[in-house]
Amino acid sequence: MFGKMSVVPVVDLRVSFEDIGGALEGAVAELLAVTEHPTIQKWVQFRQALLLFLMVPGDTESGAFYVYDRRSRIWFWVDFEDEKFGGYNVSDFERLVRECKFLDIVERPHLLHTEGCWIVEPGAHPRQMADSMNSTGST
Repeated sequence: MFGKMSVVPVVDLRVSFEDIGGALEGAVAELLAVTEHPTIQKWVQFRQALLLFLMVPGDTESGAFYVYDRRSRIWFWVDFEDEKFGGYNVSDFERLVRECKFLDIVERPHLLHTEGCWIVEPGAHPRQMADSMNSTGST
């Protein structure tokens, strides 16, 4: 499970930050509105970032990972090229955080803006691969 990570900006609050009161709670409310009001299952807060694990109510396999870069004021949806097409469960979240050391990236959200892809696997720290390595066809 996990593997190559994809990062997609989903909410840009750079322009509307003052409209939401400039508070983290307003940024979370904006994300919840865009994602059709899922429930917050996990909330991990750092000085520079916030990691949320959101889930559709009543569907324990619908979880998705979102990271808020508090400096750039952008929410990112984080997904992985694995077999979990319908979403993740709470155990997957715990595994990502504990075994894959995913918080190494979350604590430094500017890393989400960098070129190249990240590989996130159990038993190792996340590592970045250069784009040129991705096009060689190696797995």
